[in-house]
Amino acid sequence: MTRRDPFAPALGAAFAAHVRRSAAGGPSPYAVAAASASGPVVRFADGRERVNAGSNNYLGLTDDPRVVAAAHAALDRYGTGVSGSRLLNGTTELVLDLEAELADFYGAEAAVVTTSGFTANLALLSAVGRPHDAVLLDTGAHASLHAGAAASAARVLRWRHNDLASLRRRLEQLDDDAGALVVVDGVYSMEGTCAPLPELVALCREHDARLVVDEAHGVGVLGERGRGAVEQAGVLGEVDVVTLTLSKSLASCGGAVITTAALAEGLRGSASPYLFAAAGVPAAVAAGLAALRVLRAEPERVAALADRGERLRAELHAAGVPTVPSVGAVVGVPVGDEQRVVEVWREVFDAGAYTNAVVHPAVPRGGALLRLSVMATHTDAHLARAAAAVARGLARVDPRARADVPLQRPEVVDLREGSQVPRPLV
Repeated sequence: MTRRDPFAPALGAAFAAHVRRSAAGGPSPYAVAAASASGPVVRFADGRERVNAGSNNYLGLTDDPRVVAAAHAALDRYGTGVSGSRLLNGTTELVLDLEAELADFYGAEAAVVTTSGFTANLALLSAVGRPHDAVLLDTGAHASLHAGAAASAARVLRWRHNDLASLRRRLEQLDDDAGALVVVDGVYSMEGTCAPLPELVALCREHDARLVVDEAHGVGVLGERGRGAVEQAGVLGEVDVVTLTLSKSLASCGGAVITTAALAEGLRGSASPYLFAAAGVPAAVAAGLAALRVLRAEPERVAALADRGERLRAELHAAGVPTVPSVGAVVGVPVGDEQRVVEVWREVFDAGAYTNAVVHPAVPRGGALLRLSVMATHTDAHLARAAAAVARGLARVDPRARADVPLQRPEVVDLREGSQVPRPLV
């Protein structure tokens, strides 16, 4: 008897094959080895420094002296780890302070801190819903939300990205007594577009549904005080749950579920990633707490970040480079073909800028992007250099590309189209 190999799905994964192919013929876009902190300029393992236009360090705080000092102090006091889950010996005074300050920042009753943004979403969604209920998930939502929804006892119903009519049809198909949980990203991480939050709030009210908003790419980026898309859209107090990560604007690693005291207590007693995973290392918790305090004390960083984003878009457009319409820190340059985006990335990397080559499943098939992101600490010179590198990379891969190419080029892909379910990776 010959059994099928249970490892086959991983061994034959399409994205794994793409990563292998991308390593042929030159540097690969994936798992690029850095040799310095993730600041506006990074030294890579080849010894060259490049403008860092591919990091989620939106506020530029990963090497801020206050954040680094807080991590050092926690390391000295608590050691390298807590060696236990939050339920047992893994809760420190630091993590309780972080939970209290996150809840206060959002005007909520409570926050539950987890070891990552991924596990925050997994903890929440795996712990809610009964078999007759439904998790209604935007197809463009982050991979952690898809994973969490799959772990829920509820049915998973996906609706077309940012399409309110599609969501309405899904809601209308539910039985009257079925629980309904609508799940979206505040800011979609690959193209930088926002969920239509005021309309979603109204639709959820109409259908008595709960609303979860993942602000991983919104916190520190949008809103007057940096509380994300929910603040910018004016619905901060009208959503049921906000989830976020500490690994982007908050310069660390970890995640949080921000909600009512009752739901927070329920998660602490039922969510497996909280009950059974080792708690975050104290240095990471301290860094996230320090970064949050910097954000609260210096909200002007949010405005500076918005200015940097607009400056990069202007530089790209001036160079004839098309971009996906977006707000905030993420700027997508449509490329289309998966192999071509690797070639463009390689040319841009050689020209002195680090970016992200994004392919399916992070975006629909045929919608490959060169993803750039800005930091509040980027200078005009940094952004001009990054835009010039992108323009050069596109031109070298496609000889038809010229500096005077109009913004709307034929190969621009509407990221809302396509039947595949994109699952952003970061």
